[in-house]
Amino acid sequence: MLQAINDRIKGWLGGLVIIMITIPFAFWGIESYLGGGGKQFAAVVNGEEIPVFQFDNAYSNQLARLNQQFGSALPFSNQQIKTQVLDQLINAVVLEDNSYSSGYRVSDSSLKQNIAALFTRDGKFDRDYFENVVASNGMTVSQYETRLRNELRVVQKQNAILASAILSDEEARQLAELTQQEREIRMIKFKVDSESDEIVVTDEEIEDYYNTNSVNYMTPERVSVEYVEIISDDLADSVDVDEDRITEMYEDYRRSMQKKEERKARHILVQLGTTEAKSKDALMPRMEEIRQRLNDGESFEDLAKEYSEDPGSAKQGGDLGWVATGEMVKSFEDTLFSMNKGEVSDVVETQFGLHLIKLDDVRTPEVQTLAEKRGEFEHELKQDVISSMFYDVSENMAVTAYENPDSLDAVVDAINKQPNKTELFTRDAGSGIADNHKFRTAAFSSAVIEQGLNSDIIEISPTHVAVLRMLKHEPASKKPLEEVRADIEEVLRLKAAHNRTMAAAEEARNKITAGASAESVLAQGQVVESPVTVKRTDLRDVDAMVVSAAFQMPYPQEGKPSVQVVNLGSGDIALVLLDKVSKPDEVTREQIDAIKQQRKNDIANADFDSVLATIKDAAEIQRNTDLLQ
Repeated sequence: MLQAINDRIKGWLGGLVIIMITIPFAFWGIESYLGGGGKQFAAVVNGEEIPVFQFDNAYSNQLARLNQQFGSALPFSNQQIKTQVLDQLINAVVLEDNSYSSGYRVSDSSLKQNIAALFTRDGKFDRDYFENVVASNGMTVSQYETRLRNELRVVQKQNAILASAILSDEEARQLAELTQQEREIRMIKFKVDSESDEIVVTDEEIEDYYNTNSVNYMTPERVSVEYVEIISDDLADSVDVDEDRITEMYEDYRRSMQKKEERKARHILVQLGTTEAKSKDALMPRMEEIRQRLNDGESFEDLAKEYSEDPGSAKQGGDLGWVATGEMVKSFEDTLFSMNKGEVSDVVETQFGLHLIKLDDVRTPEVQTLAEKRGEFEHELKQDVISSMFYDVSENMAVTAYENPDSLDAVVDAINKQPNKTELFTRDAGSGIADNHKFRTAAFSSAVIEQGLNSDIIEISPTHVAVLRMLKHEPASKKPLEEVRADIEEVLRLKAAHNRTMAAAEEARNKITAGASAESVLAQGQVVESPVTVKRTDLRDVDAMVVSAAFQMPYPQEGKPSVQVVNLGSGDIALVLLDKVSKPDEVTREQIDAIKQQRKNDIANADFDSVLATIKDAAEIQRNTDLLQ
């Protein structure tokens, strides 16, 4: 369902829909207990609070996604990421409220269909899977259904905005024509040389830049914690195995393997009917005659071909292949599975008629010995006990940590587990257990850092939970100037070199615009590169910045090129000369339709932004700006 929505609504709008649909699983949890001073909400929207823990979870998830995409070199500051996350949470609340007041509704049947789509496995709705996932996220089924119903109303409103976007065929044709344009360009490249001896960076410039851009030279916030953890496998040593249960399990296993025995059979069938000639009394002498001929040594296969009235097996000499229990009618099966190999049965009556059965062969799956199966049975028995123990101990740990928030001592005593300690780690990365983003999120929560409380219980995995509290907190701080001096000097040298090179490129552009030839403005080592034809969609051979600039430049006039200075992705600078613009000979219907769809999405996105801004302007929104620091 999420992919279908994303396919229909692209860009920012589609991203928002996906975020909102996943809110029940990304953000919902057991509300943190918050004591002491400070605001206990991330925001209040029209009287509805967005809890701090929901903001913390959302921020952690967003940070994990960005780290996966960009690595450690994030293009955004923590404050920018936090602001974006809080805005998304606020947007979700105001849109839910507005969609309801606007009259959008989700029927019970529609809600049921959407839940079935989300929790279908192997082509079938899995009720246990649904309830387990909902419970693991701290919700009841009713709470989840309410949340999902709210979000589906928002999707209805967004789809209505999308459907209202209109674009005529003529507008689409013109846009398609622009899209298919080709432009012929030449380039003169200007190398940015930051190592030039002419560039001098003073100590005063370095200090000024350091003071002005100190936010870029900060050590990240770090924390170390002590924690108590429970791992289900660690409970195995305390579980005793019941030998009687092992024996019972092996007997059950042995019987189940016997039921998997298969028998290769043949039969001769004479069908009963409603006439006297097809009655049992009339046909029994024939069956006894056939039985006697078999006893005299005649071939079962030959007699089956001659007398059997089973259309499926007669031509194969009565061959039924391998038969397992449950595949034949009871009287036939009972007889077949009581016979010895090579034996022919007495006459057997079923609803299909009278049978003579021959058992050709028997095959039985290999039955392992008790010694071979013991490890498997022990593991199964222990897992049942461990699962129950793990739940009980986890619940005890959670309650104890909650009731004794100022120390882990009571937790240690309650579950008889000694605490561990971590090294300092950041919001983005840690080692050992701190490599888990849920653990880091809990460690940097306001309850732990600002109020010094124990964390809520943290589910590292379904078989691994922990509770933590802060040992040491190091706020983000400015790095010493000497530590970053070389980096700043390099930045300033590069900026100075870029400015010098840009001035030279601008001078060359002015000369060409005034009528000079491209060749006349070349400096030593420069050339006018050979003409190339570029398309909007072909970025393989030409710098993307050049292609973008080429399609924004005015048409060349009176045989003179249009000229523009462009920053290249490499850091150097190019002077781009546009010599020729070529339009497509025709625009196809498929191209027009594709442009209409894309443009409709763009219009819908813009309309949605406008609608959202209007809704937010009318809403009462209070933000906890302390969280954005």
